[in-house]
Amino acid sequence: MKKLFLLTAALLACHTMQAQYFCTTPGSELHYVNYDEAGQSVSDETITVTNVIRESNTVRATYLDKIVTTKAKNNTSYTLFNWNYDGTNTTCTEDLMYGPYIASDSDPDKYGEAARLKLLEEHKFKGDNSFTLKKGAKAGETMPDIHYQLIRNMLKNEITISGASYMGEEQVSTTAGKFHCIKISYLKRTKILLKTTNQRITEWYAEGTGLVKSETYNMEGELEGKTLLVKRAAGR
Repeated sequence: MKKLFLLTAALLACHTMQAQYFCTTPGSELHYVNYDEAGQSVSDETITVTNVIRESNTVRATYLDKIVTTKAKNNTSYTLFNWNYDGTNTTCTEDLMYGPYIASDSDPDKYGEAARLKLLEEHKFKGDNSFTLKKGAKAGETMPDIHYQLIRNMLKNEITISGASYMGEEQVSTTAGKFHCIKISYLKRTKILLKTTNQRITEWYAEGTGLVKSETYNMEGELEGKTLLVKRAAGR
């Protein structure tokens, strides 16, 4: 009975507010596995939910993402995802400067707005990399294009998200459970110097959790990679 109770608590931990497409239970963990085109695991991600703030009908949370690449030296990296729900829409912005800050051996506890703005200038970041998920969106509804650029590894990267739309709702089952998801699809173009890569990406998001599944295809329709939520652990 105790084990059943703990399992139930873990499954419900990220569902304290059902309207938003992210977890709002501090300390909860979401575990993902990233696979290559052959179905082999290439990296594991552990997301910890932190800094949950509720004000009236709005709620914000930070996802601290630890990424461990298999069979590689210096294989651990970090990033942050800042989520916001305004009572209608869920918006997510990846903090692209957190990773470089950690990679420079700076103290994570001292990372703040001043450090972020300094890095934005150093990396010459321009544009907006946030995306919004609308509650109750119907299949066929389009989403705004996204474009941003920055310097990575001393090279200029330009990323464009276009042709994004809602594809309806689907049930997705993984080892973490069964999820009722909204499905979205978009084109991602990455330009580094003279090389341009185009990919079709499809993602599934569940209320109270966030990303459950993602698939990436090349323009010939061949699978290039997949991400799955494989485990959830209850927070406090």
